[in-house]
Amino acid sequence: MLHDDLERGHRREAELRAQGGRTDRELLRLATAEVADHVERFLDVYRNSLADPADSGVREALVRHFGEYTLAFLARAERPGLPGAGRQVIAQFMAHGFAGAIKAWLDDPSLTKDDLVDAAVACAPAWWTSGPAPDTASQQRRSS
Repeated sequence: MLHDDLERGHRREAELRAQGGRTDRELLRLATAEVADHVERFLDVYRNSLADPADSGVREALVRHFGEYTLAFLARAERPGLPGAGRQVIAQFMAHGFAGAIKAWLDDPSLTKDDLVDAAVACAPAWWTSGPAPDTASQQRRSS
């Protein structure tokens, strides 16, 4: 159930990517905000599970999800600076970092959803957000 709900946000991101007109940075913000919305929808599940060291199931599901998401991103990406290093290692690094960011957000009541999104986007590697600029026609379609 959690995985399907997480995937809903990524499907939305894929649709927007296909439409064009948005930068990779904008798409990353959108995808991250969708994840934060998901966590808020299932807040009790995440708060309880991530706070209990004996309950690793939800954390592992997050890591698996973000690992798969990163591998899919790397497979479709054509951009400058894309790393040639082991993609499984990169995916796990990104996935564990994002799962840790979610836990930090939930552990600190002074942090907002926007704080999480800002931090995640700030930590994204340059190759994640260095795609080509959106074309003018796509921008015009989006604004109409």
